[in-house]
Amino acid sequence: MTMRQHAVSDDFLRPDSINAFTDALRGAKYNVDAVLERLGEAGQEGLTRNQTMPALDRLGDATDAQADLIRLFPLQQIVPRSRLAAFLDVPALIEAGVLGAIGREGIHADIDVRPYGFTDAAGEWSGWVAADPIPGMDSIVTRTRPNYVLGVSPASTSLAQLTVPDRVGSALDLGAGCGVQSLHLARHADTVTLTDINPRALDMARLTLALNGLDLDVRAGSFYEPVAHDSFDLIVTNPPYVMSPPTDAADRLVYREGGFAGDGLVRHVVREGASHLA
Repeated sequence: MTMRQHAVSDDFLRPDSINAFTDALRGAKYNVDAVLERLGEAGQEGLTRNQTMPALDRLGDATDAQADLIRLFPLQQIVPRSRLAAFLDVPALIEAGVLGAIGREGIHADIDVRPYGFTDAAGEWSGWVAADPIPGMDSIVTRTRPNYVLGVSPASTSLAQLTVPDRVGSALDLGAGCGVQSLHLARHADTVTLTDINPRALDMARLTLALNGLDLDVRAGSFYEPVAHDSFDLIVTNPPYVMSPPTDAADRLVYREGGFAGDGLVRHVVREGASHLA
């Protein structure tokens, strides 16, 4: 299985391709509430331990579209091409880098497309987030790519809950990763700008935004460099949180390990942020 350097092709991000994919997800009721109900408490609890067996037991022999999407994405199982072809454009998803082929009949997910939802002052919201598959599923140890893109985590949901939800003209998602914070910001900011130093993270963010019908300003670069001449009403960031990275750069995870010591990274974000607040 080869590692792709970029998440999705630009062609796949066109509205017609994205709409076909999201229509299939909706048609299969691949949303937060329906998937949680399908997995049950045991299946959900198993996934918190990176164990798929309880969820697979819950799905049993079911071969409906929702069951196969759950197997394909959260459970990281190989699913027969013939079943997926009944409701997905499998060749297009393989070409885009979302899916991968194993032999003539097996299909696996190169990207984890997972339902995500929340409730805020504007009401309920439901959509999807694209990220790299969770490593270590069923205790299978594989090398994590340095440009690995984390999906929704307790840290990201905590930040979303802590962000002041006042209506603002402009917001900056600094180090956006897969774009979780931008989904929240788009609910109460007129314009949202995303930045990240990791090109793969920006690819995932673009896919996340496209899946949810959002056209936001995505820029590549470190910290405030991509917005050097811009100011914002609100800045949010979930920066790398391990401040003593491994000596070998090849073992450093971009999303997790920064090149600062002690509180240097947070100090830099706060001090530089002052000049970028409107």
